[in-house]
Amino acid sequence: MSTVLEIKTAIETLTPEQRMELEQLLRESSNRPATPTALPDQAARRRRSLGDKVLPNYVLLAREGAI
Repeated sequence: MSTVLEIKTAIETLTPEQRMELEQLLRESSNRPATPTALPDQAARRRRSLGDKVLPNYVLLAREGAI
């Protein structure tokens, strides 16, 4: 099922009990809070790769005319 029409047609073929069950499942899933996704620690990754080295910001240097 990839179109809204196909989904609507499939829902219309359900029995009333199956429709109630589907509606209940949809309501339960919308009421649950979204679990936050843990983002990777980019600062830790940079420290592993470069250590304490600080790279120059070439964008700011170019804006200042230093490059």
